[in-house]
Amino acid sequence: MKATDVIDRKILNILQEELPLTERPFEAVGTQIGLTEEETRRRVASLKDQGYIRRIGPVLDAKRMGYTSLLCGVAVPPDRLEGIARVVSGEPGVTHNYEREGELNLWFTVTMERKEDIERFLSTLEETFSVTVHRFPEKRTFKIRTRFPVPVPED
Repeated sequence: MKATDVIDRKILNILQEELPLTERPFEAVGTQIGLTEEETRRRVASLKDQGYIRRIGPVLDAKRMGYTSLLCGVAVPPDRLEGIARVVSGEPGVTHNYEREGELNLWFTVTMERKEDIERFLSTLEETFSVTVHRFPEKRTFKIRTRFPVPVPED
C-alpha cells in the first residue's frame, strides 16, 4: 500500500465529513484543496484501489424505509471462515461482514424488507454449512458518528 501524502489525507478527511451534495462533488472537493476535478477523481480512485476507501455512498435509515435488520454472530472453524464469509458477503442484504476474536468469530448485519426473508437466508446458511447463526435483534438504537480523522502534517 502506497503511503498517502498531505493532499490524499485532506481528501480522506473531507470525504468522511462533508462530501458536497452537488452535481460535481469532486470539483467542489478539489476546489477546497487546490486541485482540479480530474485530479481529485484520480486521487480518489487511487485511494479506493489501494484500499483506503471501501465505498462512497449514503447511510440510509433502513427502518424508516420499511426494512428490518439483524446482527448475527457465527462460530466458524478457522479453515472454513473465508469460504463462509464469501457466501455471506455475496448476499446483497448483508451490509457488514467481519471477523472477530472469540467463539463467535464471524459477525454480519443483514437488512431485508421482510423478517421472513432474513430468516430464510440464515436458515439456508445454517443448513448449507452446518453452523448455528446467533441472532441479535435490535432492542434500542444508538447512533454514533464514526469518523477516522487522518492527521495532516503542518506545512
